[in-house]
Amino acid sequence: MATQTRRENIEKLVNERGFASVAELAELFQVSDMTIRRDLDRLEGQTLLRRTFGGAAALISRKRTERSDDELSFSTKPEGKLVDRVDVLVASSVNARYDRLLVDRFSKKNIPVLSESLLLPGTGSFVGINNQIAGLELGRWIGSYAQDHWQGKAVVLDLSYQLSNTQTRSRSFFHGLQEVIPGAEQRLSLNAQSRYRTAYQLTRDALAVYEDINIIFAINDITALGALDACRDNQIDPGEILVLPFGLEGDSLKNALFEGEYCKAGLAMFPEIVGPVCVEAATQAYNQEPLPEQFETPFAVLTTESLPHWYIREKDGWAPRMDIICEQLELPIDILSCESIPRRKLPERIGFIVPFMEHEWYQSLTKYMTQYAGKLNIEVEVVDVDKDLANELDLRRREIARQAAMMVKPGEVLILDEGLLAVYLSQELLSQKDITVITNSIKVFNILKNNPEIILILTGGAFRRSTELLVGPNAEGALNELRADKFFLTVAGISFDFGLSHTNISEVAVKKAMIQSAREVYLLADHTTFEQEATIQVAPLSVVDFLITDDALPASTRLDLSEAGIQIFLAAI
Repeated sequence: MATQTRRENIEKLVNERGFASVAELAELFQVSDMTIRRDLDRLEGQTLLRRTFGGAAALISRKRTERSDDELSFSTKPEGKLVDRVDVLVASSVNARYDRLLVDRFSKKNIPVLSESLLLPGTGSFVGINNQIAGLELGRWIGSYAQDHWQGKAVVLDLSYQLSNTQTRSRSFFHGLQEVIPGAEQRLSLNAQSRYRTAYQLTRDALAVYEDINIIFAINDITALGALDACRDNQIDPGEILVLPFGLEGDSLKNALFEGEYCKAGLAMFPEIVGPVCVEAATQAYNQEPLPEQFETPFAVLTTESLPHWYIREKDGWAPRMDIICEQLELPIDILSCESIPRRKLPERIGFIVPFMEHEWYQSLTKYMTQYAGKLNIEVEVVDVDKDLANELDLRRREIARQAAMMVKPGEVLILDEGLLAVYLSQELLSQKDITVITNSIKVFNILKNNPEIILILTGGAFRRSTELLVGPNAEGALNELRADKFFLTVAGISFDFGLSHTNISEVAVKKAMIQSAREVYLLADHTTFEQEATIQVAPLSVVDFLITDDALPASTRLDLSEAGIQIFLAAI
């Protein structure tokens, strides 16, 4: 068969079936594995299919994954805040500051919050597996494998994350391995930041420096995918190294496990179970029923041999054998008779905070939550954290600007600084009358010039195209000859040690001149600006008379600022 004809047939077969392995393609077309690999690499280069571990997958599967955010996530909607749209919230941990802010915001509205995977402070219950026991079991499995295949050699690269539950996974995995092989070594433990690219690069670097590593433990699916690709691209013999994923939730890792090259075992956390359990637990929380501290969901160590026992490979991917899963695993809540049992009052909408939308775990969990909730006529609003953070921060900044505008009185002379907060403040001031505004910001000038009842003074100076600001000696000189009642200042960083700081020296010089020209300094800053230090100091904190910020700034910080003589105004969020 001609090469081009073979490649056309391979493309057609893979895209019809969804996945095909190198071994079965080599047997079907009667060529070597190396020839098939070259064919697949060429077809991938032509964007006709996608290379996977030990084979290839149809592009339609990848497109479906890439669309999952649009199809499944409603994200934060413009018509209002998330806290005003949902009856109960299921939240996965993002970081300490975001978690605290989220829980505080919902508790003020008396909306119950249920945690997923890890108990968030201030919440009463969470849905997730026992990470300690699960990690031990996976560690024991690889220990037995290393004894049987590598004469007990076990040198580990641990790709972990900073959350307490993922740290528990890593520690327990290694303890389980040491139970079987006491001399096992952990060569490196690295924070892969729960990102594919980071895991990929860390794995390549580690394997280049430590050639004796033969076990890679990955605390979730995306980390495992990065490690698997790194092993493949380094052309390491699959018989010399294994990747052990703590997570087998999507088709990518199930395909890798099915092929049994770099992945021969992994821990399944069954999003098919966790999703419905989250909905049932959220319903209990909504009805203010007593909740256990943990709805402990099941797990199982799956191998290349046992994978078909739990899942069946279909044209569109791997489908769970729900009868076997529910029969052989212990479930914390009955999810099989949801449509037949008497119902309590049901929430209309459940919010679900997703920290990593690209993870197949969250894609699958979202899918099964949505499917199960749909049977009960409950809507699930999935919120991508990256989008929610941006929307939330933007809302807070607008409220800070609105609060600042309320402090402006007719007849006053103001100095407006640069940046997004200054732009928002100028928009709020647009309806004002009988005020004078001094600024070096072209953006601020262009907004306020539309109101003929506002007197505008542009400082002059050299034009910085990147920020649309006027800077330099002319701007500073103009400010030295002007006096204002209030200066609304913005900076890049605020700390007690370094004071107010910013990133560009020419902008800093203008800010200093503005401080000298004003009778009162109003600092506009959202909570993310604090405990940050930019390159150049603008001034000590003592120059600030008033601070306008949001309520996410910790109370302890607000107290310290008040003791320093700064009067604080909190924007109503």
